[in-house]
Amino acid sequence: MRTDAAIQGLLHADEMVSDWMTIEQKDTDLFAKLTDDEDPMHNDPEWSATTHWGGTIVQAAHVLSLGVGQVTSLPVQTVSDGGHYVLNYGYDRVRVISPLRVGHPFRYRGKIVDVREKSGDAYVIKVDVQGRDEPFMVYEGLIYWAKNQSMEKPASAS
Repeated sequence: MRTDAAIQGLLHADEMVSDWMTIEQKDTDLFAKLTDDEDPMHNDPEWSATTHWGGTIVQAAHVLSLGVGQVTSLPVQTVSDGGHYVLNYGYDRVRVISPLRVGHPFRYRGKIVDVREKSGDAYVIKVDVQGRDEPFMVYEGLIYWAKNQSMEKPASAS
């Protein structure tokens, strides 16, 4: 695990690259059900094959939500262990540049662009992220990283 001083030294330096991923039609259909976003552009392969997309496209929110799981590529301890934890703190400047076709491989690329102390041993880390090598989506992900924090439930007052 790196220290906060070491993280400051990573600003703009280390690029984080995820493994390649592919979202299949069954995943897109499930995400559509869960989010009530059932639209032929996402869920009707026959119809969408006749469009300028040439097939179904993945919901942008689906791609964005999968980026949260990529925090494990951050150079900090990302598994909650009773003293450290990482939370999704939000997004800034989310832009979808072009649709991602269902079944097309993609990956996340990111760089730490800002680290600021939130309180004590807690920091907000801003990561510039783009999907694929030629980006179809770009955004700034905000990660809340707490270290040396107790995860124990506080004793209730009687």
